[in-house]
Amino acid sequence: MTTVVELKNVSKTIKGKKIIDSLSFNIQKGEVFGFLGPNGAGKTTTIRMIVGLMKLSEGDIVICGHSIQKDFEKAVENIGAIVENPEMYKFLSGYENLQQYARMHRGITKEKIDEVVKFVGLSDRINDKVKTYSLGMRQRLGIAQSLLHDPKVLILDEPTNGLDPAGIKEIRQHVRELAEKRGLAVIVSSHLLAEMEMMCDRIAIIQKGKLVDVQSVHNWMEEEIEMYSFEVNHVEDAVKYIKQFFPGGQAKIVEGRLVIESDKEQIPDIIMLLAERGIRIYEVKQVSKSLEERFLEITEKQGVVV
Repeated sequence: MTTVVELKNVSKTIKGKKIIDSLSFNIQKGEVFGFLGPNGAGKTTTIRMIVGLMKLSEGDIVICGHSIQKDFEKAVENIGAIVENPEMYKFLSGYENLQQYARMHRGITKEKIDEVVKFVGLSDRINDKVKTYSLGMRQRLGIAQSLLHDPKVLILDEPTNGLDPAGIKEIRQHVRELAEKRGLAVIVSSHLLAEMEMMCDRIAIIQKGKLVDVQSVHNWMEEEIEMYSFEVNHVEDAVKYIKQFFPGGQAKIVEGRLVIESDKEQIPDIIMLLAERGIRIYEVKQVSKSLEERFLEITEKQGVVV
């Protein structure tokens, strides 16, 4: 794997307060790397330092072999980014906005503009004024703008904020295609756990400016954690019996159902126990542990309060 972005003990202090604390991780060519954390965790500040909008207090960021600190221009020329919201000239058409941006870089041809417009699916609306665009269309135009100069790294800060489900799916598809077919390293920040699970290859969990963990989404999905959800009539009594007779089995109530983390071979014994004690069982199904549950587990283990 080729490392495209590397953060080395990056810290940021503002007015005596350390808001980013010794972040270190790397991002590979062709992967979608997620920054996951609640609002205020330090995701946007980290992105601002990567793109050069904010100076580092300590450490260094290396992009395609070039240090942000020592070789700023060569480092940032490899980046395309939308930080927070894509800002456009609303009185101009989408195409005219891309032309304005193209003037800031050498060698961007009309063919290149047409190529990125087609990629983001705006060919039929590109000549309309941006003020007539939906939020999803403006996000897609922002991605097109970010791709004009053929960057090696694409950074999207909360790209699905305010979008409807169809818009979220579109952005997700574009992001996956950029990584898988074009080999870009894509950095996505979000606080939406389910979206990150579907979009990313690896996720860095950030809380209060610190790196809690970096996890492979694939490994999370492949972990053999067997969980079973029971619909029963007296769920609190059922939890009590499980904890009493199966101390190794994790039992809890989730949305009114009994959820047990247990080996498959033990489920018939659990069903028999509950039935013998007058618990009526209407349904039993196997469920997977969600990214949200794993995120909470990791942050709780690290002593982080979400």
